[in-house]
Amino acid sequence: MKADNLNANVLQLPQLAEVFEALRRGRHICANDGELYHALKQHSEDYRQLFEKLGFKLVQHARDFFHFADASNFTETASRMALFIFILVEHLADHGMTVEEAIMTNRFDYATLPHLKSERYQTYMREAGVTTHEELIAIVRTMERYGFTRRLGADTFAFNVPVYRFLDLCMNMAEQAEKETKPEENDGEVEA
Repeated sequence: MKADNLNANVLQLPQLAEVFEALRRGRHICANDGELYHALKQHSEDYRQLFEKLGFKLVQHARDFFHFADASNFTETASRMALFIFILVEHLADHGMTVEEAIMTNRFDYATLPHLKSERYQTYMREAGVTTHEELIAIVRTMERYGFTRRLGADTFAFNVPVYRFLDLCMNMAEQAEKETKPEENDGEVEA
């Protein structure tokens, strides 16, 4: 879409109001979102230009989902979601699972989540203001609203591709921690 005919084509973008409203509310739109995703995918450059003129930055993640860039600091809600993922990642890794595969292919049952089962995890969750099973479920429901999870049944859920925003953060933090704990090399010199 050229800048001079931007206005003429704006009203022709499919699902424009629905796409904008979902993204504005923080939703991450992926293939599971059907028509909204396909409208964005097929007209991503047109949407990008329009949203840029409105002061929003449309991001298409390498894993093929869309969201608005958020320059603000981590909110309390985002912090709780991140903590939820970090605990789950650690739990899966501690049980010898390939984290990415487990997160992207497994169904998760609320009753078996590790977040409130060990003292250490309970401490982390308590610091985030989460002490009950209902509050834990509320985090998953919030993640659903933002497009990170989808409900599969009354007691089960699965993750959507946008969870990679949190997984990427986990991987970056793990890499940083590994760099900080590596002993410094002394360039082959031997101390006497």
